[in-house]
Amino acid sequence: MEQTKKLVVCAVFIALGVVLGGLLNIPAVVFGAYSVKIGFGVLPVILAGMLYGPVYGGMVGGLTDFLQAVIFPKGAYEPWFTIIGIFFGLIPGLFFMKKQPFKFWRIFLAVAAGQIFSSVICNSILMVKLYGLTYDIFYVRAVNQAVMIPLYSVICYYLLNKVLNKILKR
Repeated sequence: MEQTKKLVVCAVFIALGVVLGGLLNIPAVVFGAYSVKIGFGVLPVILAGMLYGPVYGGMVGGLTDFLQAVIFPKGAYEPWFTIIGIFFGLIPGLFFMKKQPFKFWRIFLAVAAGQIFSSVICNSILMVKLYGLTYDIFYVRAVNQAVMIPLYSVICYYLLNKVLNKILKR
Protein backbone atom coordinates (compact mmCIF):
# COMPACT_ATOMS: atom_id res chain seq x y z
CA MET A 1 0.00 0.00 0.00
CA GLU A 2 2.83 2.40 0.88
CA GLN A 3 4.49 1.76 -2.48
CA THR A 4 1.24 2.46 -4.33
CA LYS A 5 0.82 5.74 -2.45
CA LYS A 6 4.35 6.82 -3.40
CA LEU A 7 3.76 6.01 -7.06
CA VAL A 8 0.45 7.90 -7.12
CA VAL A 9 1.96 10.96 -5.44
CA CYS A 10 4.93 10.85 -7.84
CA ALA A 11 2.54 10.59 -10.81
CA VAL A 12 0.75 13.71 -9.56
CA PHE A 13 4.13 15.46 -9.18
CA ILE A 14 5.05 14.49 -12.75
CA ALA A 15 1.75 15.86 -14.06
CA LEU A 16 2.20 19.09 -12.08
CA GLY A 17 5.80 19.44 -13.27
CA VAL A 18 4.81 18.95 -16.91
CA VAL A 19 2.04 21.55 -16.72
CA LEU A 20 4.01 24.06 -14.65
CA GLY A 21 7.15 23.64 -16.76
CA GLY A 22 5.46 23.36 -20.13
CA LEU A 23 2.70 25.93 -19.89
CA LEU A 24 3.20 28.18 -16.90
CA ASN A 25 6.71 29.53 -17.29
CA ILE A 26 8.38 32.55 -18.78
CA PRO A 27 11.00 31.61 -21.36
CA ALA A 28 13.87 34.02 -21.74
CA VAL A 29 15.98 34.24 -24.86
CA VAL A 30 19.48 35.27 -23.88
CA PHE A 31 22.42 35.40 -26.31
CA GLY A 32 20.11 34.38 -29.15
CA ALA A 33 18.89 31.09 -27.67
CA TYR A 34 16.16 29.88 -25.34
CA SER A 35 18.45 29.58 -22.34
CA VAL A 36 16.62 30.56 -19.14
CA LYS A 37 13.22 29.44 -17.96
CA ILE A 38 11.54 31.35 -15.14
CA GLY A 39 8.88 29.19 -13.56
CA PHE A 40 8.00 26.50 -11.08
CA GLY A 41 8.14 23.32 -13.17
CA VAL A 42 11.08 21.98 -11.16
CA LEU A 43 9.27 22.44 -7.82
CA PRO A 44 7.34 19.11 -7.92
CA VAL A 45 10.58 17.34 -8.86
CA ILE A 46 12.37 18.83 -5.85
CA LEU A 47 9.45 17.93 -3.57
CA ALA A 48 9.43 14.32 -4.80
CA GLY A 49 13.12 13.98 -3.99
CA MET A 50 12.70 15.49 -0.52
CA LEU A 51 9.65 13.37 0.32
CA TYR A 52 10.70 10.01 -1.11
CA GLY A 53 14.46 10.14 -1.64
CA PRO A 54 16.85 10.34 -4.56
CA VAL A 55 15.52 7.39 -6.59
CA TYR A 56 11.95 8.68 -6.72
CA GLY A 57 13.15 12.26 -7.16
CA GLY A 58 15.32 11.20 -10.08
CA MET A 59 12.50 9.25 -11.70
CA VAL A 60 10.12 12.19 -11.36
CA GLY A 61 12.77 14.56 -12.76
CA GLY A 62 13.56 12.40 -15.77
CA LEU A 63 9.94 11.63 -16.65
CA THR A 64 8.90 15.24 -16.15
CA ASP A 65 11.58 16.48 -18.52
CA PHE A 66 10.85 13.81 -21.12
CA LEU A 67 7.09 14.44 -21.08
CA GLN A 68 7.61 18.22 -21.26
CA ALA A 69 9.80 17.72 -24.33
CA VAL A 70 7.22 15.46 -25.99
CA ILE A 71 4.08 17.43 -25.12
CA PHE A 72 5.49 20.98 -25.33
CA PRO A 73 8.44 20.73 -27.73
CA LYS A 74 10.74 23.73 -28.01
CA GLY A 75 13.02 22.21 -30.62
CA ALA A 76 14.58 18.82 -31.22
CA TYR A 77 14.58 16.40 -28.29
CA GLU A 78 17.95 16.24 -26.56
CA PRO A 79 18.29 13.29 -24.12
CA TRP A 80 21.13 14.99 -22.21
CA PHE A 81 18.59 17.45 -20.80
CA THR A 82 16.52 14.52 -19.52
CA ILE A 83 19.60 13.09 -17.81
CA ILE A 84 20.21 16.47 -16.19
CA GLY A 85 16.50 16.52 -15.26
CA ILE A 86 17.12 13.42 -13.16
CA PHE A 87 19.62 15.38 -11.04
CA PHE A 88 17.01 18.05 -10.22
CA GLY A 89 15.21 15.47 -8.06
CA LEU A 90 18.08 13.15 -7.17
CA ILE A 91 20.32 15.75 -5.49
CA PRO A 92 17.68 17.23 -3.13
CA GLY A 93 16.64 13.67 -2.31
CA LEU A 94 20.14 12.90 -1.05
CA PHE A 95 19.65 15.48 1.72
CA PHE A 96 16.57 13.65 3.07
CA MET A 97 17.48 9.97 2.61
CA LYS A 98 17.04 9.18 6.30
CA LYS A 99 13.73 11.03 6.61
CA GLN A 100 15.29 14.01 8.36
CA PRO A 101 12.90 16.73 9.49
CA PHE A 102 12.16 19.48 7.00
CA LYS A 103 14.22 22.27 8.55
CA PHE A 104 14.61 25.39 6.44
CA TRP A 105 18.41 25.31 6.35
CA ARG A 106 18.42 21.70 5.08
CA ILE A 107 15.79 22.50 2.46
CA PHE A 108 17.78 25.54 1.35
CA LEU A 109 21.01 23.52 1.04
CA ALA A 110 19.22 20.73 -0.85
CA VAL A 111 17.61 23.16 -3.31
CA ALA A 112 20.83 25.14 -3.75
CA ALA A 113 22.94 22.04 -4.39
CA GLY A 114 20.46 20.66 -6.92
CA GLN A 115 19.92 23.93 -8.76
CA ILE A 116 23.56 24.98 -8.87
CA PHE A 117 24.77 21.60 -10.11
CA SER A 118 21.92 20.90 -12.52
CA SER A 119 20.87 24.31 -13.78
CA VAL A 120 23.91 26.54 -13.47
CA ILE A 121 26.67 24.02 -14.21
CA CYS A 122 25.28 21.09 -16.25
CA ASN A 123 22.62 22.91 -18.29
CA SER A 124 24.98 25.79 -19.01
CA ILE A 125 27.75 23.47 -20.22
CA LEU A 126 25.26 21.63 -22.41
CA MET A 127 23.98 24.89 -23.92
CA VAL A 128 27.52 26.01 -24.69
CA LYS A 129 28.32 22.69 -26.36
CA LEU A 130 25.00 22.21 -28.21
CA TYR A 131 24.04 25.75 -29.19
CA GLY A 132 27.42 27.47 -29.30
CA LEU A 133 26.53 29.97 -26.58
CA THR A 134 29.32 31.83 -24.84
CA TYR A 135 30.33 30.97 -21.32
CA ASP A 136 28.59 34.18 -20.22
CA ILE A 137 25.47 32.02 -19.96
CA PHE A 138 26.84 30.82 -16.60
CA TYR A 139 26.42 34.33 -15.18
CA VAL A 140 22.88 34.70 -16.48
CA ARG A 141 21.82 31.34 -15.09
CA ALA A 142 23.58 32.04 -11.77
CA VAL A 143 21.68 35.31 -11.38
CA ASN A 144 18.44 33.52 -12.23
CA GLN A 145 19.13 30.88 -9.57
CA ALA A 146 20.16 33.52 -7.01
CA VAL A 147 16.51 34.58 -7.15
CA MET A 148 14.88 31.18 -7.65
CA ILE A 149 16.74 29.17 -4.98
CA PRO A 150 15.44 31.21 -2.02
CA LEU A 151 11.97 31.29 -3.59
CA TYR A 152 11.92 27.52 -4.17
CA SER A 153 13.23 26.98 -0.63
CA VAL A 154 10.48 29.05 1.01
CA ILE A 155 7.78 27.37 -1.07
CA CYS A 156 9.17 23.88 -0.33
CA TYR A 157 9.43 24.64 3.38
CA TYR A 158 5.83 25.80 3.52
CA LEU A 159 4.46 22.93 1.42
CA LEU A 160 6.44 20.24 3.21
CA ASN A 161 5.68 21.43 6.74
CA LYS A 162 2.18 22.87 6.42
CA VAL A 163 0.54 20.92 3.62
CA LEU A 164 2.18 17.71 2.40
CA ASN A 165 3.40 16.45 5.77
CA LYS A 166 -0.18 16.47 7.06
CA ILE A 167 -1.78 15.05 3.92
CA LEU A 168 0.79 12.31 3.33
CA LYS A 169 1.51 11.63 7.02
CA ARG A 170 5.22 11.18 6.44
